[in-house]
Amino acid sequence: MATVEELLKALDERLLDGIRGKSTPEGVAKLAEARAWITNPDQPHGSTLTS
Repeated sequence: MATVEELLKALDERLLDGIRGKSTPEGVAKLAEARAWITNPDQPHGSTLTS
């Protein structure tokens, strides 16, 4: 199983790719949301995306 650090590194790489245009805005938002769940699980997070 991957460590938290490994998961965050992979998400960060995908987020950077997405920001560079290799993903849709919705895809970037979902990756950012996934990162938020890992780093701040006790905080409320969004459940819907609109563009």
